[in-house]
Amino acid sequence: MIPAKAFYLIRHGETEANASHITAGGELDTPLTRAGQQQARNIAQVIHQLEIKASKIIHSPMSRAKDTADLINDALKLAMHKVDDFREHIVGEWEGKPWEEVRPHLEANVRPVGGENKDDFGRRVKQVLTNTLETHNDPVMIVAHGGIFYSILHLYEQPFDHNIQNCHLHYFEPCNDHGAFPWRVWQFDIEDDNLVKSPAPFCSTHYTDKTD
Repeated sequence: MIPAKAFYLIRHGETEANASHITAGGELDTPLTRAGQQQARNIAQVIHQLEIKASKIIHSPMSRAKDTADLINDALKLAMHKVDDFREHIVGEWEGKPWEEVRPHLEANVRPVGGENKDDFGRRVKQVLTNTLETHNDPVMIVAHGGIFYSILHLYEQPFDHNIQNCHLHYFEPCNDHGAFPWRVWQFDIEDDNLVKSPAPFCSTHYTDKTD
């Protein structure tokens, strides 16, 4: 499977499509809203508090991911690399349709005309994440899309019924006691200008202790 190496993964900030609840996959280049830009700036203001520093930023080619990465990198000053295959799930003829109409088809693994089903997308994510983790020193910070999270969990047949919020930073920490899933997953929230680390709700061991 994917190499059990450490990495950060963050979804882009809120976009116009997100705000309108329409589907924006890997071919609809919807821009960040002002709120989405501010979400990225908010992370940038506290990201220096990370105990484990990122080595570089890898980002999707889509403007919503690149613009989020640029805003975060105002604070980090890291080398940045665009990787095309980190683009969002390609949904073909479903682009621009209401999200609640499209979501059941994606969950049912239907392949849209001109697009990918979950298995197609999973193969792409597996290959690009493997190449990235084997090529770069860990931990890289990947700025991409919510679908990347869903695809990773789908690859390992992990239950995943949580929404990934815009600009919500996660850290995948290699862990040997998670069975088939080789990471402990942490999330970072901003509380009173502090970056607070806690177990992600979809982490397979369901840790309950909160760590500052």
